[in-house]
Amino acid sequence: MWHTGRQSGLTLIELMITLVVGAILLVIAVPSFLSFQKDNRRTTQINELVSGLNLARSEAVKRNATVGFCPSSDQANCSGSIYDNGWIVFLNLDGDNPPVVDTPTETVLRAHTGTTFSGTTLRATGITTGLNFTANGRTSASGDITYCDDRGVNHARRVTVSRVGIIKSASALTCP
Repeated sequence: MWHTGRQSGLTLIELMITLVVGAILLVIAVPSFLSFQKDNRRTTQINELVSGLNLARSEAVKRNATVGFCPSSDQANCSGSIYDNGWIVFLNLDGDNPPVVDTPTETVLRAHTGTTFSGTTLRATGITTGLNFTANGRTSASGDITYCDDRGVNHARRVTVSRVGIIKSASALTCP
């Protein structure tokens, strides 16, 4: 058997260099990952909002009826003016304006629980209490719903709904 006087393993200097390199990588990676998470949340919330508005419009045309879209904190009734507590799409048979769910005759078609992340908001201008889509796809009101997070206006997005029912997403100029 051959034995050498040499031992295998890491020296203290090698271990310290490895830890320093690892710490530098973490300092670089963590902020990028957090920004990626916030961008993903923003995209998800905006896509859900646009999807809900498009559902309301298409159901109104398909059913030849009025369909309401409004903020809701319990996902069953219209309430308040803050969309970050949630929103609903429902069949508004009597065409209440602002929209109101008259249970049990009016059916909720989709409910969204809202934003659950600290520092995020969904606030409306012009359609704070909701809107109706009519059988021809037009709306009872026009306005914006703006998504903001703790990064401020540079990362804000808004969804605009026109009186003719066109729904668009774009960068926001302000955070309400």
